[in-house]
Amino acid sequence: MKQYLLPALIAFLAFLPIRSSYAIGRYTPADSTQDVRNAARRLLPSSDLDKDLERLLRTWHKGYSTKTKRGERPCINSDTGPYTRDSVYIRRLSALPSAVPIQFNPAVKQCIKLYTEERRRLVRYMLSLADLYFPQIEETLDRHNLPIELKYLTIVESALNPTAVSPAGAAGIWQFMLATGKIYGLTINSLIDERLDLQKSTEAACRYFKDMYDLYRDWLLCIAAYNCGLGNVNKAIRKSGGKTDFWEIYPYLPRETRNYIPLFIGAYYAMHYHIEHEICAGETGVPLATDTIMLSRQVSFDHIRRLSGVTNDELQLLNPQYRRGIIPGNTQLCRLRLPVTAIKELDKVRDSLYSPDLEVSVSDFPEQGGQRSGGSGRTIIFHNVKRGESLSSIAKRYGTSVAAIQKANGLKSASVKPGQKLQITKSSSAGSKKKGKYRAKRKSHRRK
Repeated sequence: MKQYLLPALIAFLAFLPIRSSYAIGRYTPADSTQDVRNAARRLLPSSDLDKDLERLLRTWHKGYSTKTKRGERPCINSDTGPYTRDSVYIRRLSALPSAVPIQFNPAVKQCIKLYTEERRRLVRYMLSLADLYFPQIEETLDRHNLPIELKYLTIVESALNPTAVSPAGAAGIWQFMLATGKIYGLTINSLIDERLDLQKSTEAACRYFKDMYDLYRDWLLCIAAYNCGLGNVNKAIRKSGGKTDFWEIYPYLPRETRNYIPLFIGAYYAMHYHIEHEICAGETGVPLATDTIMLSRQVSFDHIRRLSGVTNDELQLLNPQYRRGIIPGNTQLCRLRLPVTAIKELDKVRDSLYSPDLEVSVSDFPEQGGQRSGGSGRTIIFHNVKRGESLSSIAKRYGTSVAAIQKANGLKSASVKPGQKLQITKSSSAGSKKKGKYRAKRKSHRRK
């Protein structure tokens, strides 16, 4: 089946880059060393992102003291770092463990200096965040038999910020565009954006890399296609006379992609040799211990927060994929990541996690980041069927129809059983309940 699907997918992706489209710019002598550095500088995150990363780290490491890891090399921080000769760069780059071909040239040198000189503070933040995000990314890359060093693309894309959203609409740590994310199996709707889910977006990125490698059999071309789309890479190959080496088609690639590979190499170098450049990870201590639970029903952040004692900042940081503070477990099995202490609290009140008659007004929950999008005024109600109730009486109670309830719950007949949970969708104008409220009617579940 794959031999038929892959060509069709490639034909579609030829016109669909991962991130956004860029104009082709032929390499000219005007592309001086300073031009390369200025262009690469524009690709790096702004100083505003430094503040976002600092907030992420504060939340992750809340309540812990600073400790040095056993076996960790001593690191001395400085504001500038030592002078480094080209011969040292070349020797260090050649020593990097990498299946991706790494070359030293003026463009790579400028991107190394960009990380190790101009953005030293950003590298400090990313060294700390790498302890949190890289283990899971590495495990996924290894499971797909992909080069582990591809993890450094997340530094170029998002500076390891899982909630990053670009002006072009790319989102998450891997910066997927909406259409490409959906092609690679990510759920993106009003309630959930799996581009912001570290595990699922990394799985999608791995599938993309494998498809591109099946086509090009060259990792640098795969990385270039990730940035500008395989259509632009194919165009550059044609303009170069059929050459398939990245550095030979370099002049024919979009200007941003020409800087993208050097930035990737620069990020890899800076993260690997940060101690040699006197850049140390932020003193953030032991990270927040977390675990996950799986939810099969719809639950709100408010409900989780009340039961577990977790803060809203922690909920949003650990679960950025839930856009409106609602976990839509009724539509698919959903992962909820929480501090271990919060999961222990939830375990004590497990019976109260799925509250009977939990009503959630979708339009009440703004998207994460504070943007309230115009909703349709729909209200989703979860109703536990009680003894003596029928679909007809339930429909009458909520001002909807039997057919609507059957459709929403996939019911072929009108019979229901006591204890059965139904999802009911109605407009906010129906019934006597006020719009703009979150209500949860809960039975008392006290542990004896």
